Amino acid sequence: MAFRSVLFSGIGGDTQEMSSEMPAYFVDLNLDQIVDAITAGRAEYDLKPFFFTPLHDEDAIRYRQEIMRELEKEALMGNIKSFSQEMVIMYRQLALADKLDFKNFREGWFLEAAKAYCRPLLLWGMI
Repeated sequence: MAFRSVLFSGIGGDTQEMSSEMPAYFVDLNLDQIVDAITAGRAEYDLKPFFFTPLHDEDAIRYRQEIMRELEKEALMGNIKSFSQEMVIMYRQLALADKLDFKNFREGWFLEAAKAYCRPLLLWGMI
């Protein structure tokens, strides 16, 4: 099973299907504005389905609340933001590499993308 998200317990994550459609009641409760504000500038992460999909399992709700409490720790959140920024750089470099015709340039940008991926892991002593 593949890792899905820290928002789901277990390696395979929740088996519930993610909803890409905003529930109708979001507009009535102004939740659409809250979700838009939270996800602004983060379209590449496709976060809205996480907000649109209700949790029905009490354990899943508790698990997600624990994750949110952990993310309140400044050091952890700083590391996550740093890693996320490097991933944005990596994806941009991979997209650039895909557009290049010259093999050496393509491989050079792929190497830069690999460095962007590894940089935060090296700083944290994980590799």
